Amino acid sequence: MTITLLLLLSCNKADDISGEKIPGNTPILYSAEASSSFSRAYIPTGMYGEFKVYAAAEIGDTQEPVMEGYEVKFVTDSWSYVTDTQELMYWDNKADRYLFTAGAPIEPVKSISANAMTLHLKNNLTGSVMAGEPLIIEKGTPEFGKIVNLRFGYAHCRVCVAFVKNAESDVKITNIKLTPDAAITTEADLTYTYGWSTSKPTATIQLTDKTTSSDSFSFSDVTIAAGTGDAVLSETRYYCVPDATNTTRWTVSLKCDDEQKSGTFVNEYEWESGKNYIYIFSLDEKKPKLIYVLSGEMSYFDCNDIVPGGEFSGSNMTE
Repeated sequence: MTITLLLLLSCNKADDISGEKIPGNTPILYSAEASSSFSRAYIPTGMYGEFKVYAAAEIGDTQEPVMEGYEVKFVTDSWSYVTDTQELMYWDNKADRYLFTAGAPIEPVKSISANAMTLHLKNNLTGSVMAGEPLIIEKGTPEFGKIVNLRFGYAHCRVCVAFVKNAESDVKITNIKLTPDAAITTEADLTYTYGWSTSKPTATIQLTDKTTSSDSFSFSDVTIAAGTGDAVLSETRYYCVPDATNTTRWTVSLKCDDEQKSGTFVNEYEWESGKNYIYIFSLDEKKPKLIYVLSGEMSYFDCNDIVPGGEFSGSNMTE
């Protein structure tokens, strides 16, 4: 699931416009800092308090950059980008359309332009880098010069484990590890190349490996209550580099009430950006057995482990 972030845009008084600014045009604003009349904005839970944005205006076949990697941050209760080096920019009424894209947080965004954005990804336990969907706003549409809704999706995938066991008493599962039989990608650059030729732009993804490793993934302990038939999920969540060449053969190892157990399993899934993979193992036999992989889109509303940058109010967010 992607999320929607409101980038505030509002009118400015003519006496605030100088130099090349055109009286009557609307300033592109992400912050209440330039005026006291802007609406309050919130960072939805799960969204970083900063992002990097690119915007360009098109007139005919000519493209004019407007914000070339502007850094936007959430300050107190609103988004802000105006600094000594980032001036307030204005919508141009002569433009036929505007192009927008963004990445969050700022540091992993290695490059951003109208043609492509490159994000640096590493396997981690904290959270995912986010990629904004490319957005076109055409002149004459209700969105032109108004509120811009940027939608963000996860660039990493997420890997979790869960366990099932029928037992007459509680069972403690410890020392849980998943180990690939060959090195997988643990650090990479992920490049999104944009196609703007249609009303709904597309992004093509290319992964460039930086580091590979066959180290184990270690998960936090799990306690399975007596008589429980449901899978019990470990609290550990790995945010991993999506990798179409992920090895297919893995080993799961653990201690079940201090008894060491291990087994191999075949991973039939190619990890994809924005997907959540829960590997569910049964412990009812001598060796752990993979019985199911629950795969689906990472749910933004369930992802509370990415530290928010501010408050959230359901009445102030558009899904």
